[in-house]
Amino acid sequence: MASDENLKADIADIAQRPKNVEFEEIDRILRQLGSGNPRKTKHGYLYRIPGCTKKLMINRHADGRNKIPKYCVDDFCERMSELDLI
Repeated sequence: MASDENLKADIADIAQRPKNVEFEEIDRILRQLGSGNPRKTKHGYLYRIPGCTKKLMINRHADGRNKIPKYCVDDFCERMSELDLI
């Protein structure tokens, strides 16, 4: 498992470039935080993050691009700030 400093650095990097984030980057961080396997839904993946009051939905583009929408990155950043990782 990555150290807290490395995890915070990765999250800060994602927060600085919200329009250029790949699904695997967010998925890797969430798994390191202990979220486990996400639930696949019609529009994306639903994560339960330990310590957060809300779940996190990560949508993927319908055209197959690996980048995720900016609003999903913004939601991710909100959940990370709730955990005091930003």
